[in-house]
This record gives sequence, structure tokens and C-alpha cells, in this order.
Amino acid sequence: MLRRKAVESNAVVLTFDDGPGSRLTTELLIVLAESKAKATFFMLGRNIAGREVIVKQIAQQGHDICSHGYDHLHSWKVSPFRALADIRRGWAAIDAALGTGRRKYPFRPPNGKLNIISLLYLIFLQVPIVYWSIDSGDTWRDIPNSDRIALLVKKTGGMVSLAHDFDRSDDSRRQFVIESTRSALAAAKEKNMPVLTVSELFK
Repeated sequence: MLRRKAVESNAVVLTFDDGPGSRLTTELLIVLAESKAKATFFMLGRNIAGREVIVKQIAQQGHDICSHGYDHLHSWKVSPFRALADIRRGWAAIDAALGTGRRKYPFRPPNGKLNIISLLYLIFLQVPIVYWSIDSGDTWRDIPNSDRIALLVKKTGGMVSLAHDFDRSDDSRRQFVIESTRSALAAAKEKNMPVLTVSELFK
């Protein structure tokens, strides 16, 4: 559904999972600010502690803050109730960083997997479940060319891209995320495609 909305809106939606990272998230915020673009960050609760300032910065700059759970649990490999607890714990970690209370944030299932209990729970609470249409490849064994996403922006006519903003020791992967984001933004500008957040696309 989200991919269809992106195509219908001729829009590029940049999403980042598994952060925030102390270095990479901050660098991405600079890249996004340079293009006056907004993105969507699916945060892991366990990565928020000690990076609350970055979480607040993301919110202050108008980006979407969403949840990727707390511990990146594969919901097919743990008990349904542990998966539910992880979703709630992820929301609570974002609330603690932002100073908000008992909010429910759009959710991206780790590994793209939900069990039936988690699915029904999120549907009952009317929480958006957000997937993606294009994987940047930043966690693949062989890193693609950084122009790959830009080429797909021009070809697909609308997309929800997936990249990861957690800190990593491999500097080439960090640089790939930055450069592929830059090239995607440049391609969107060239094609006169709006760069939207998930919440903007849902509207």
C-alpha cells in the first residue's frame, strides 16, 4: 500500500532503520538539511540511551520518528508476548527521549516479520505498519554503487527506500549511506519529485 501511495504521489520517501547512531545519524541530518528534505527514522529503543539529544534534534528538524522495536526481535522466533512487550518498550524509549507520554509510533517490523498476535495488536491500536519498496543494500555483503538508489528514483516513479543509520566500524558502509542519500535527493530534485516523510505520504 505504501509503495502504491509513493508511486501515485510520484514521491521519494527516505527511511532509516536501527538508529540513532552517534555519528551517522548526525551526518545524515546535515545532508538532509542541505537539501531541505525530511526523512523518517525507525529507531531501535536500545540505541536511544545516551543519544537523547540526537532524537530531539531529529524531531526539532521536522523528521518523522517511528519505532523499530526495542531489541530488533524476529517476531517469528520469540514468543508472541515477548514480541508485544518489545514493541511497547520501543515506544517507551522514544517517549523517554522526547519527554512525551504513552504515545504509539508507526512501526516497522524487524526483518519485516510480524506474528499474528502483534499484527492484530497493531491493527487494534490503529498503528501504521510500515514496510519499504527499495532496499539500499547498505547491509549487504557486497556494497552496491552509491548511485543505485538515484537510478531507481528515476526509474520507479515513486519509492520508499530503506537504509540503516546505526554506527558501524566499516567506514565504507557509512560513506555509502551518506552518498546514496545525497544522490537520491539529487535525483528527486532533477525529476521534480517531492521528498516526503511516512506521515506526509499517509496524509
